[in-house]
Formats: sequence, structure tokens, C-alpha cells
Amino acid sequence: MNADQTPKIKTVPDHYTTVTPWLISPSSALVIDFMQAAFGAQEVPNSRITNNTGVVIHVVVRLGDAMLQLFDTRPGWGPTPSLLNLYVDDIEQAYQKALALGATSVTAITELWFGEKVCRILDPFGNLWWINQRIEDVDFTNPEIGKRASTPEAIAGISYIQQSLDEAMLAQKHFFATK
Repeated sequence: MNADQTPKIKTVPDHYTTVTPWLISPSSALVIDFMQAAFGAQEVPNSRITNNTGVVIHVVVRLGDAMLQLFDTRPGWGPTPSLLNLYVDDIEQAYQKALALGATSVTAITELWFGEKVCRILDPFGNLWWINQRIEDVDFTNPEIGKRASTPEAIAGISYIQQSLDEAMLAQKHFFATK
């Protein structure tokens, strides 16, 4: 078979995107349990690989239309928290489920001028999640959107989101300092 007849292998496998996040934690199994219960994630069958001591060295989870890869940390490694942005159909339900499963609220559900409700949680493993629900399609080329962005309410919403991000990052730092 010559080079012209060799089948082309896809650069990116089916169901993946060009960039795929890794989540590294002391227990991939517990992170997966949390993601399954809070957000409906599904472990990809036959993707879990463990080493001879039972440490997860690779596992894949599908969350909506995204793939995430996980593995367990090793002794002596520093913390490697992830920052994840998740779109959901029902932000209130996702937020309440996450809190019930041990997550900490770091940003209350806030409606923002660009057509989304957003909140943030720190999961029980130190990962910071932005949870978003789209509530409106916004055409950013429309001059009226610029006016909406400059209202006192819009400015207050963005100010709160930024202030709570600072608090979230400090909470994440404290989380790992006390572990």
C-alpha cells in the first residue's frame, strides 16, 4: 500500500475536542462520584487504568458533550486544582446538588447582562467550577447590548462576580493549605 492509500487517522478522537482538561486529585474515583451525582457525568467504560498499587493512572469521564481525563496524584506532589466552566440546563438544580454533595458556594447564582446566570462552587476536592445557564441569545454586535452592559445593575453584577472570584481563589488556596 502506498502513502496515498493509507487511511488518515483523525487528529482528534471522536467525542473529544482539541483541548481536553485533566483533573488530578487524591481520588479520581471520588471526584467521578461527585461529578456523576452533581452533574450527571458518566465514566467511559474500560477507560480506567490503575497501576499495580491501585492508583488510578488514567480514566475518562463524559460530562455533557465534553470529555475530561483524570488521574490520582502521587506522594509529594503539590495540589493541582482545576478551574472548570460548565453549562447546564438548570443552574439552580446543579448548584443545589453540588452543595448537597459537599461543595461550598463561592458565588451565588447571579444573572448577568450577557444572557447568562452564573454561580461558582468549590467542590470537595478543591476544584473551582463556574456553573452557567444561558437564558438569552445575545448579539454582541447590537449597540443596545453595549448600553445594557453599562447600566448600574450590569456593573454591579460584574463587580460581584469579580469580587467573589477573588474570594473563591483565596478559599481554594485555604482549602489546599489545610489539607
